[in-house]
Amino acid sequence: MLIDVSAETNKRRETFFRLLFGESVGIVCLAYIIREVPGVSRKRLVEDFFHYPNDIPQMLEWINKYYQSKDVYFCPQLLAANKRDKEHVLTCTTAWADLDTCDPKHLLVKPTLTVESSPGRFQGFWVFQEPQEPSEAEALSQRIAYHHAQHGADRSGWDLSQLLRIPFSYNMKYAVAGSETPVVRVIDVNRQYYTLDDFTAYPQPRGYEAVDSPLPSEWLAANEETADDILQRFRLRINPLVWKLFGEEPAPAPDGRSTWSEVLWQLEILLFESGMTREEVFIVADAAACNKYRRDKKSPEHLWREVCRAEAKHNDNNQVLFNRDYEEEPLLSDKERTAAEQHQGFVERYIEWAKDLGDAAPQYHQAGALVALSSLLAGTVRLPTSFGTIIPNLWFMILADTTLTRKTTAMDIAMDLIMEVDQDAILATDGSIEGLLTGLATRPGRPSIFLRDEFSGLLEMIVKKDYYAGMPEMLTKLYDGKFQKRVLRKEIIEVREPVLILFTGGIKNKITALLSFEHVSSGFMPRFIFITAESDLTRLRPIGPPTARGMGNRGAIKDELLDLWTHYNSTGVKLQLTGTPSILPTTRWDAKLTDEAWVRYNQVESEMLKAGIESERPDVMTPTYDRLSKSALKTAVLLAAARRRSEEIVVEETDIVQAVHYMEGWRSHVKEVMNNVGKGQAERQLDMIARAINKKGQVSRSIIMQTYHLSARDADQIFATLEQRGTISRQRVGRTEVLIARQPKGSE
Repeated sequence: MLIDVSAETNKRRETFFRLLFGESVGIVCLAYIIREVPGVSRKRLVEDFFHYPNDIPQMLEWINKYYQSKDVYFCPQLLAANKRDKEHVLTCTTAWADLDTCDPKHLLVKPTLTVESSPGRFQGFWVFQEPQEPSEAEALSQRIAYHHAQHGADRSGWDLSQLLRIPFSYNMKYAVAGSETPVVRVIDVNRQYYTLDDFTAYPQPRGYEAVDSPLPSEWLAANEETADDILQRFRLRINPLVWKLFGEEPAPAPDGRSTWSEVLWQLEILLFESGMTREEVFIVADAAACNKYRRDKKSPEHLWREVCRAEAKHNDNNQVLFNRDYEEEPLLSDKERTAAEQHQGFVERYIEWAKDLGDAAPQYHQAGALVALSSLLAGTVRLPTSFGTIIPNLWFMILADTTLTRKTTAMDIAMDLIMEVDQDAILATDGSIEGLLTGLATRPGRPSIFLRDEFSGLLEMIVKKDYYAGMPEMLTKLYDGKFQKRVLRKEIIEVREPVLILFTGGIKNKITALLSFEHVSSGFMPRFIFITAESDLTRLRPIGPPTARGMGNRGAIKDELLDLWTHYNSTGVKLQLTGTPSILPTTRWDAKLTDEAWVRYNQVESEMLKAGIESERPDVMTPTYDRLSKSALKTAVLLAAARRRSEEIVVEETDIVQAVHYMEGWRSHVKEVMNNVGKGQAERQLDMIARAINKKGQVSRSIIMQTYHLSARDADQIFATLEQRGTISRQRVGRTEVLIARQPKGSE
């Protein structure tokens, strides 16, 4: 389709802009991208500015000049100056959304103008009856984008400085030689004009729910504390800039634009950083000289909504700055979680028994119980699926901050029990590739536990020694039960039907320091279930005097494991011609899920993948969450097999729910480990110092320098970096510098 430059086309473009901006006055930004080759990513952005509505002829002339050879865009906001950024947005006549692949039929409120930017991709504009404050319009556009992200809308296409394609221009991004270039078209004109109240169907994005909370009028009326009282109470923690922002009316910017909005926003963010509640921030902001809402005689509800948005933004900042990934949606309903917490199966009985034997972290015993089930059942129990057969072998890595969590103790308790039931379960190996394969070659179809209570040593060799370079890939294939063959000088090692179980441990900092993106992309690390624990001095037991150590319910736990082993591992013996006995193939047990169980699992798996894709690090978390879901499915099979001994293994929805309950705990441990993948030593040092300051709330510069052996130069760089990231603030107190956490521990 070709676009002419006739008066009719110019009229259509002019109509579009007049519908969008109405009778308002301001500056419009038009822009184009220079591409070296059609279809490649942007190379250089060129912007021009025009006064609306006086410069409409010049705008149309500009578009006609560039649209046939360039991608042309406009900013849907009216600006106060020739600069396209949030601070210069004058007013908003419309809400906007880069719908991308979201079909407009999904929209809850029909746009005033719907644009097709290329076949199957769309933009939407909702024109207001009256121009809105930039913060209100941006917040609404965010709600629309986030709600329709599930349908394909661009979650990043809602900011005030957004550029969108100009109708009746070409989309050069999809230009292909010999084919017609897609045309940006207006496909629907609704001529409906809206108020903010027309968009109540769109909920606030996660984390911004409080924006819709009502102004606490009764609390404010009963409160006797003034803004000055609150500022004095927080005087040691607030940024000194607060006093200026609070007490002085904002001066115009050098270019003449008003700064009231940005000054009030800055004040609110700084107040939240000092640890104030939203009610306290509201009281201070309401009394501030920069309160534009009182200046404009608007109701307090306007200020309250902005304070709530500032709180949400402050929380977003802290989640990023302190490496706290956003709080993900729960995988279970409250009813399901209550039932799972009250459940008493083998895993719960094992934990109850094992935690009385010592001072190991209780969550480690969960790993021990599941490794015990996996080591006894994974050789005979299978789950046929549409993608192949799943073996319920589990890999656990339990990580500690110090030796005080007693990870080795927890591992030993499990291994002692397993050895009494199946003394050949633990694989005898030196940890080399050949040693591992040789051990597995003699055990086709039999579960084999590779035990390493200090896995960091092996991981370091994998990272640094060329000889171990292919070990992660090999272990990954063994996890999946794949045939392996290794040709040596004197022999050929063949591993058939491997059933490998890794039960490993390590010091958290050592392990995370060795991890890289390659360990994730290869699928090696995502196959582990991580369980972490911090030292708890209240659980430590004294070394003496000697006491009689009770074994508690050990006999019952052992009998239960023996019963499982006997039921699922029936074997026979036959004599070969040489007279050497050999074990007959064991009976295979094919588990099956009920229809309800499959529906529930598929729902959980979908939610986990969505969480991985939408996380801060989708390249790391998506494959990790995918494998964690599969581990939960394997766990459900083990729970079903342990729950009832019968002629068939039926995995019910309750087994899925119980496994997912465990997985909700594993997910937090996995995020803690994976958030450190790919970080260098300098970044880990920044995290360590940030955590130390955060834990104390505030601490002198000299103490941090002494504790972490920092030179003055290193300290200057580290503290400046943390301050610029917003992690800490710094204040001079006499001759001493005090470092203050932006979100002290316990303030959440």
